[in-house]
Amino acid sequence: MEDRGMRQVPDRNGGITDPAMAALIGSLSRLEPTAPTWCAGWSAHSIAAHITGAAQERADLIEEHLAGLPGRATRSWEEREAPLRELDGQVLRDRLLIEATRFERNVAAMDPEDALEYTGWTMTAGRMRAHSHSEAALHRWDLVGDDALSRMFMSEPRLTDHALAAFAAIPALNEAQRWSTAAFSVGSFRLRSAGLDDVLIRRGSAPLLVPQATAAPADPVVELDVADRLLVLWGRVPPELRPAGGPVDVDQLVEHLLP
Repeated sequence: MEDRGMRQVPDRNGGITDPAMAALIGSLSRLEPTAPTWCAGWSAHSIAAHITGAAQERADLIEEHLAGLPGRATRSWEEREAPLRELDGQVLRDRLLIEATRFERNVAAMDPEDALEYTGWTMTAGRMRAHSHSEAALHRWDLVGDDALSRMFMSEPRLTDHALAAFAAIPALNEAQRWSTAAFSVGSFRLRSAGLDDVLIRRGSAPLLVPQATAAPADPVVELDVADRLLVLWGRVPPELRPAGGPVDVDQLVEHLLP
């Protein structure tokens, strides 16, 4: 594999084809590393380390796979991110651009029918692109909140589809466990966005998409804009949905919104 120490930093305006990743990198360039974010306890620098570590790991796994090397387990978040968090802010942002560009180059070299394991989930090249896009869109929202670009990305129905696929494929995710184990006041309910399938929440099960037409009249329904629904699924509390009286976590928010 190529020696990362010999790589040149790419042009800051080139190399990235995914619009969400390009937008995230642009947003990071305008923020101080210590800037707070909507991801509780994470600074802008923490998010940069998280996204860089994920892009690097995906790029590494693809390179190894294409080279015919045996598959291996994905390194843990802490193993990937701890050394990156120690980097200077600008150095880390440069590293993110390098690794995101390398991921895009490597995933483009995969056969469309080929697949490899990442985080315990067997992913095709298309699924890996979707995962990277989803991660960039969500964490850009964490950085800047509800600007027009964030609303556009978070309103993509495919990102809801991907979130539910991720929860089913990686049940250890905190977000997946929230929906399958939370003790809401009702055993099941629907998160609904106009014109789209409902997200059915049932205690003990992963959330899943179901047609609105399958709902019984008495089924509890929480109506949400598609972007807000996706944010809630990922454990975020959109500012306009916060009840008066201060901060609230997503479980409390859903309980507040239930009819």
